[in-house]
Amino acid sequence: MQGKIILKAVAAAALAMASAAHAQSFLVNTQVPTGSTPGSNSLDSAQWFAEQFTVSAATQINSVMAYVQSNSIASDLGGTFSIALYGNTASNLPSLNFNLDQNGQLFQGTATYNGDGWNGLNNLNWSVGPGTYWLALEQYGSAGEAGSLQLPIGALPVAQAVAFYSGGQKYGTDTLSDTFGLQITATPAVPEPSSMALLLTSLGVLGFVARRRG
Repeated sequence: MQGKIILKAVAAAALAMASAAHAQSFLVNTQVPTGSTPGSNSLDSAQWFAEQFTVSAATQINSVMAYVQSNSIASDLGGTFSIALYGNTASNLPSLNFNLDQNGQLFQGTATYNGDGWNGLNNLNWSVGPGTYWLALEQYGSAGEAGSLQLPIGALPVAQAVAFYSGGQKYGTDTLSDTFGLQITATPAVPEPSSMALLLTSLGVLGFVARRRG
């Protein structure tokens, strides 16, 4: 009897591990910004914006979506913008530094502007450990970029912190009133196959021994 109970516990533990690995949640989930396009933050090669977030455990980022509008929708459709992930510095800003660490980017992807609203990246596999990070929207003046993008402000909840880049070597501190729309989904990091196999084998052996004794 005791052996059967332990075997059931082993199966439940394995199922819980598999379910946890596929449970998706929001790291950041702001509402549609209340600000209008005029007066919003312009996203171009001279002006970038970033918001801070924190994760408490090893995490896999699956998607990043930003609320973007354009002053010239027709010409910007199909154009691109960049989404970059940075670590946090001692001065509580993105770790961008052109001279020291190749821009400090941990991950970077190219998103396509498909019209006003939520635009970004899906099917990501950006793995990060516990800590504080920055998600940045950037433009480099490259061919094919959308040239008239805006980040409407006034999204809620207010970001932990907001930063901006306007040339030079590093990001600077911005006001929280410039919080833009940002949605980041993630799942707990998937254990290494060898670690998963070892754990399941150990649980299996424990169940087998208990069953023999029962």
